[in-house]
Amino acid sequence: MLLLSTLLLTGLSGLPGDAADPRAGLATIVERDVEAHLRFLASPRLEGRDSPSRGLMLAAQHVAEAFARAGLQATADSSRVWEASEGTLPGLEGKSSPPAWSLPPAGEGTYLRPFTVERMPTVRGPLERPLPEGCSLEVIDRGGEDGRKSPRFRLGEDFVPLPGHPGRARGELVWVGFGIQSRRQHYDSLAKLKLRGKVAILLSGDPRGVKAFGGVEETAEASIWNKLSVLERAGVSGVIVVRRAPPRPPWMRHDPEPPPLGYRYTWASWNPPSTDRDRGTRIPAIEVSEACASLLLGRDLAGLERALDKSSLPKRTKISGRQVAFASALEEGALLLPNLVGILPGRDPALAGEYVIVGAHMDHIGVGVRGRIGTGADDNASGTSALLEVLDACVATPPRRSLIFAVFSGEEDGLLGSRELAQHLPVPKEAVVAMVNLDMIGRGESDQVYCLGFAQNPGMEAVVERARDLGRTGIKHLERCNDKGLFRRSDHYSFHQVGLPTVFFFENFPLEQNHDYHTWRDTFEGVDLAKVTHTARLAFCTAWLLAEDEKRLPAPVD
Repeated sequence: MLLLSTLLLTGLSGLPGDAADPRAGLATIVERDVEAHLRFLASPRLEGRDSPSRGLMLAAQHVAEAFARAGLQATADSSRVWEASEGTLPGLEGKSSPPAWSLPPAGEGTYLRPFTVERMPTVRGPLERPLPEGCSLEVIDRGGEDGRKSPRFRLGEDFVPLPGHPGRARGELVWVGFGIQSRRQHYDSLAKLKLRGKVAILLSGDPRGVKAFGGVEETAEASIWNKLSVLERAGVSGVIVVRRAPPRPPWMRHDPEPPPLGYRYTWASWNPPSTDRDRGTRIPAIEVSEACASLLLGRDLAGLERALDKSSLPKRTKISGRQVAFASALEEGALLLPNLVGILPGRDPALAGEYVIVGAHMDHIGVGVRGRIGTGADDNASGTSALLEVLDACVATPPRRSLIFAVFSGEEDGLLGSRELAQHLPVPKEAVVAMVNLDMIGRGESDQVYCLGFAQNPGMEAVVERARDLGRTGIKHLERCNDKGLFRRSDHYSFHQVGLPTVFFFENFPLEQNHDYHTWRDTFEGVDLAKVTHTARLAFCTAWLLAEDEKRLPAPVD
């Protein structure tokens, strides 16, 4: 009976008789683990994981810590890449050595593989970043005869410049609520206020509890550019915008931890294209945290927010004679974007010098000018979560060849991270067997997945078909998609361009079936956790076979 069972297993799986059994790894990919990763990555605290942003760095830390728990090795060239990188990583300004969370548990190097960008497709002209020596914020104590000043607030923690609005402002602080003037809603935050020459402080967004203002989606009046335009016409000398913490999503039991106050290098543009564009105002402006705003105002901001959120009319609040001054300065300069790369050695010394790359992008498009966060749960917290599950499965059952796990940034900006890695591989290109890509795998039928790359890679379809039969993946319908436009739109294409076999696991086709794509509606609630889990299982089996089979696939045909 034992011999018969072995023969049956071998025949069903298509594996050689002496191969390891991948079903132990397959069993580690479970829905609750996918959910844990996805809840974190799609949390409003990460503010849409824009490239670059503090939220993206929080995602990078989450991935790196998962790499460390799995015992991945850093690439041999990682220290050199770190030392050669020129620019700034948000939240790691001034650090000359890699952060502790990016270090492998044993050996040298770092999982962080930063790369330099000097321009971004979403930004006109060169990139700008805060110039520390030109930025300050202070409350001026009028009660003291010597004009004593309050301690200065911390750049990057309490306040940051508003992009495109450098300058200096000084004057009496005036609370203007949301700073909204709307005839349609019969709402005027500025009515009867004397604002000329003063510094206005206002909340981002619009009232959250007032039905007329559109709730979660927010109205055009909430656009920061619209508010600045209104205040500039009113003659203020400067504007302080209070960046509100995001509201609690329905799926969270408690309010999310406030996001770190990072400088916003870019702003999200939604589908359909947003009409919220900077109207050319040049008034000096900064953003501050809610805690900082309470100190500036001399009263609890939370109470003011609650009153404004509940009322269909603006609430007046007077601040007696408080004077503030701020300076905001920006400089042009290169920035760094984070890729994360780790290696799981293969179990066969004869093949461990060859590699299969498993990749996904962790970035999304960030926050829009109305304050709406695109959490990017499907795009691509789903693929990143699946990759981390594939990693654990491969640790449980290592294949013969080694695996490179790569998580990219800048995908939404033109495949920047994957292109950087594909063109500067940490191992010889001839040692790379194939690349498996996971991007947007959380919508559509839970037992279905679309595969791209079969037409370009002879033999890949047969590998994926075998992978589906390797164990219980949950995928019953394997759809072949040969759309050339979609094939060029995700990170596998960077590796295809350098002549490596690739396969891309995707949720559905055409893409337009996903009406929440690149909108603030791409949230955790819309993701099918079962589908992500099933696709992760198929991706594991595919990567495992590519790393296990004696024979390699040929080069792509185009």
